[in-house]
Amino acid sequence: MDTLLSSGPRNPFEYGRELGPGELADREEEIAEVRRTLLGGGKHFLIGPRRYGKSSIHNVAAIEAREAGGVVLRYNVQGYPQLQALATAIVADTGRIVRGPLDQATALVGRLFKRLRPTITVNPADQTFTVHLGVADTTAPVPLLTAVLHGLEEAAAEADRSVGLVLDEFQQVVAPDGAAAEAQVRAAVQEHRRVGYVFAGSDTRMLAAMTSDSSRPFYRLGSVRFLEAVPRPAFLAFLARGFDLLGSADDDALIAILDEAEDVPYNVQLLAHHCWTWLRERETGEALGRERVVAIHADAARRLDPVYSETWLGLTAPQRTALQVAIARQGEGLYTADATRQSGLSASSMQKAIEALIDKRVMWREARAGESRLRLEDPLFGVWVRHFTATP
Repeated sequence: MDTLLSSGPRNPFEYGRELGPGELADREEEIAEVRRTLLGGGKHFLIGPRRYGKSSIHNVAAIEAREAGGVVLRYNVQGYPQLQALATAIVADTGRIVRGPLDQATALVGRLFKRLRPTITVNPADQTFTVHLGVADTTAPVPLLTAVLHGLEEAAAEADRSVGLVLDEFQQVVAPDGAAAEAQVRAAVQEHRRVGYVFAGSDTRMLAAMTSDSSRPFYRLGSVRFLEAVPRPAFLAFLARGFDLLGSADDDALIAILDEAEDVPYNVQLLAHHCWTWLRERETGEALGRERVVAIHADAARRLDPVYSETWLGLTAPQRTALQVAIARQGEGLYTADATRQSGLSASSMQKAIEALIDKRVMWREARAGESRLRLEDPLFGVWVRHFTATP
């Protein structure tokens, strides 16, 4: 329930952080899949573009799993400079499995990870401890991580507790060493029954190949969920509930929010947040209609001009042109004669520019119902391009 502030109700549309229970539109099935994996010792791949809410999904699932008595450890692999640091963090957090006092937790860590030569430093003031692994500098990163995962499985079995491990941006674990790393991780986790693994990631192309290619080690290791956009009826109902706090918004305005944000959950929340703020602070009786939504979105893009200008300036001239054409054509028909005339690029130059945009994580390729189209990683960047760059 929204808390009331002195200036009125709190804005119900949050962005820029992980969302919690009751803050997501739809996603009940996705959350349930992750929760079952965390509690049941399974393996699950959660794959989707950035801004589609993966972190919020496994955050809510983790909260629910903990409420059911499970232990959940969550890590964003990109947040660690090296895999050795990630492995060390998992070792330290393994102590949370122990229900007893701190000395029992440190004893378990010291015993189960003895081969990794852990040095444990206890802080009596806040009853916490840190760990340094003596072999971290002499053991290759992936073998070190797999040794830690074996120790985590042993700890879960010894404590007789359900343990779930979430590795977000998992592709960063295996990308440096490719198939060899994939094989090592699979060999380590495929026999584990006490630890449930959720491998999440936003590199859709890499993770799709990793999980769907029968020659790859992760093929059929566990269940796979490719995140799609929230169904429009569910998203419209979610938006309507939020705007009802200020009085109902025009139905076309809510549809405009989804259109402008291209149904991307993060961007929908961002635009709805700004629209809700405008509606609360408006000085006239103007309603929130489609034109106002478009104007608010353009203003949101303008505020990020330094960020988007840097991205734009980092693109080559053909890449900028290809991006503008892709935006204008909604990601379809980019290699047709009409598109090449519009852009002044040959079909091969267009293809090379598009692939570079995908590699730079500016765009991604969405495949549905046997067809594909290009999508922007950040639809708000597309708004900035439309409003603040010269069209070809």
